[in-house]
Formats: sequence, C-alpha cells, structure tokens
Amino acid sequence: MEAYPLPLKDWPSLTILLTRFPTKNRDHEKMSTFVPHAGPAADATEVDNLPFFPTYKVSDFREVMKVVDAIPTPRVVWELKRAISATNREVEKWRLAHEQDGVARLQDVPAAVYGDESELVMLYQAAVFHRAKAFLIDKARDTDLTNEGANANDFADDTIEHHFRQVREALADIVGQARATIELI
Repeated sequence: MEAYPLPLKDWPSLTILLTRFPTKNRDHEKMSTFVPHAGPAADATEVDNLPFFPTYKVSDFREVMKVVDAIPTPRVVWELKRAISATNREVEKWRLAHEQDGVARLQDVPAAVYGDESELVMLYQAAVFHRAKAFLIDKARDTDLTNEGANANDFADDTIEHHFRQVREALADIVGQARATIELI
C-alpha cells in the first residue's frame, strides 16, 4: 500500500490521502480518503469586551465549540463580536446594578467557584460561545434545495435552536431568573 498526502487549499484542516491497494479488480485499485490532521497553529487573536466582562481568544472558542480551522478567523472574530454585543445588551441592567454596587468585574460578583473559575464567568462564556456558534451555523447553511440539502437545513435549524436554548438558560442563570420551557402541542 502506498500513501500520497495531498493538502487541500480550501480546506487546510483536511488532507486527501490517496492509497493504492493491489487487487485483481482494477476498479478498486485507487481509493481516496479524508484524514483530518492538526491544521494550522492555534490563533491567539483576542476579541475585546467591556471592562466588566472577560475577553476571549479565538483559539479557545474554536477548541471549546469545535469550530474547524477552515472557517476564516475574521469571520469567527466577527461572530464572536456580535455574540458578545448581543449578550451584553441582555444583561446590561444586571451589569449596571453590580457596577453601582462597586463591583468592577464579573469574576468579582459573589458566586460559586468551580476550580479557579466563577460560575457566572462560566455561564457568561457559555452564553457568548453558544450564540456565536449559532451565528456561524446559520451563516454556513447551503442553498441546495435537493432533498438532501433540505434535510441538512432542518438539522441546522435544530442545532441553531439548541445553541440559542443554551444561551437563554445561561442568561437566566446569570440574572437569577427561573427558566421554563413550554411547548404548545
């Protein structure tokens, strides 16, 4: 068996591996396989935030939310900024109340601590990251209208809704609101 790795220009996180298997049947002699590899080095780009809230690295977002390197960093940064902005708007009154009480940063708000991280910091990160991931999935939809394409869009709808549900739950926990999910039959 011989292997020939060929990097793909448009998909840097994938490599095509051409393999040769000696067989009597010539139709099965060559096969192509996608083999994932580590891809480019981690991106240290940081996305700024209000002083009260933490900043985030693109590489942390990619790792936690399993966002592939094939999505360009500027697009990821843009969606993270949109997610941060939207999340900050939803907790603005809560943040202002804590700032008026003299609390300068989210991690200084009294909350349970897990390891070395405040529960509120973890919830805020979950809200931002899930919202950004939903934005990315929404932008990545295909306009293919075949049955296969329509099924993929249905799956994307469910996935996007799942991420926004995670955002709503995290934000409710941050501001101390009860969460309830009610579905009409």
